[in-house]
Amino acid sequence: MVTSRYAELVAPGKFAIREETLEPSADQLLVRITHCGLCQYDLAYFKGIVGKTPMSIGHEPVGVVEAVGHNVRGFAPGDRVTGVYAYLRAFATYGLAEPHQVLRVPPHIASEHALAEPLKCVATILRSAPPEFGDHVLVMGTGFMGLLIIAGLAGRGVGSLIAADIRAERLALATEFGATHALDSRAPDFLERVQAVTQGHGTDVVFEVTSNAEPVELAAKTLRRTRGRFVLAGWHGQPGTYTLRNWTTRGAIILGAHPAFSLDEFEDMRRAMDGLARGVFPMHRLVTHRFPLDEIQTAFEIARAGADGYIKGVITP
Repeated sequence: MVTSRYAELVAPGKFAIREETLEPSADQLLVRITHCGLCQYDLAYFKGIVGKTPMSIGHEPVGVVEAVGHNVRGFAPGDRVTGVYAYLRAFATYGLAEPHQVLRVPPHIASEHALAEPLKCVATILRSAPPEFGDHVLVMGTGFMGLLIIAGLAGRGVGSLIAADIRAERLALATEFGATHALDSRAPDFLERVQAVTQGHGTDVVFEVTSNAEPVELAAKTLRRTRGRFVLAGWHGQPGTYTLRNWTTRGAIILGAHPAFSLDEFEDMRRAMDGLARGVFPMHRLVTHRFPLDEIQTAFEIARAGADGYIKGVITP
């Protein structure tokens, strides 16, 4: 039994630190949480877009096993683990997990990089519409998830891998991670430039990671004329206006590659962590900010502003 400190969102935009007592059952692990990623979905709670306060949040934990229930096999105190556990209560010093929710962190991987939950989501996205050899691919949005998608697609033999964003520094990173072309989506000739890159063919696969109607519609206009695949990977938690003919007249296949799209989330998580271990995902370039639990208020305000080169923040309880 331990006393855990956790962050509670007491009102939109306002955190307080609380305490609770945790004790693992015979089938659980007690995990001391060392890092928890800060996600755009967490920001939706923080802004009051979803959820009802007071509530706890956080769903990207990494930690060290402190104790195991007597029915648990395959894990021992001292193991570093990551996974989908302590859901919506992972901005905390401790969490409870079941064995099927966690994987060991590879020995050579830093804990702050072993954020299995978002990497699992990237694996789901990549597996939803894997490009064929020679396909022209557009990734609309080069934030944390978009950059990971580009890194996962690099070297697959695509005809082009186009990164689109409005931030020059993110586009520069996308090029480093394997994008063949980096385009400012605000440019008046953006669509013409995509046509030039694809030699008039249009894009075969679009991965959208912006969550905003305007870039979504713009990305749809790049699709080839017949059965292009459009992957909605952004979080669309607020109403928007979309012109459906941008998809219907092209006979587009639209995929919603969110966690529920996965038929086996643990398998996607396993593949994602294997990719991390093999060096596919350059997490060392993407985790840019670290905050102790007591500074979670500041962490969310910086994440909301997106300033100071922010890409991905982690809370370090």
